Amino acid sequence: MGGVNGGRIRPGRRFPRQVRFRPRLIQELAMADVAFVVTTIAVFALVALVAKGVTKL
Repeated sequence: MGGVNGGRIRPGRRFPRQVRFRPRLIQELAMADVAFVVTTIAVFALVALVAKGVTKL
């Protein structure tokens, strides 16, 4: 009853333990977060303006 991989649950190769630190990637992710928050606030402000305009009708 060896199975497909010899009865092992995990494959023989493992992921490397060290991950390269890239400060530019961190900065890009932070800028993406800022852009998301700004866009979300702008969308909610636009929805609030539209709702205010509809109530005046």
